[in-house]
Amino acid sequence: MSEPCRVLLVDDHSLFREGLRAILGGRPHFAVVGEAGTVAEAVRLAEDLTPDVMVLDLSLPDGNGLEVLRRLEARGLRPKVLVVSMHARLDGIAESFRSGALGYIVKDSGAEQLLQGT
Repeated sequence: MSEPCRVLLVDDHSLFREGLRAILGGRPHFAVVGEAGTVAEAVRLAEDLTPDVMVLDLSLPDGNGLEVLRRLEARGLRPKVLVVSMHARLDGIAESFRSGALGYIVKDSGAEQLLQGT
């Protein structure tokens, strides 16, 4: 059996992160290796943990989630990123892809969409 996909969850709402952890943690091919609620925490944990995938919210208390992608890119870190946001605006979706995200789903999506995106 291959190693599970290492996932870092980044969202400022702990209840939402707990839900993501429950969904992903229940699957043998995923291992949630860390959680962050701010841009600064996300960058630090991504550097320390080198996740395969980052599930990233755009709205964080200390900045835009896309700042996480820019900071990681500047450090040569390129985890696969799935943006999970409450916003379905086309400009936000397009900016996410331009910044390096490989997927984008809105928070009112179901668990199956999350699993397909990761």
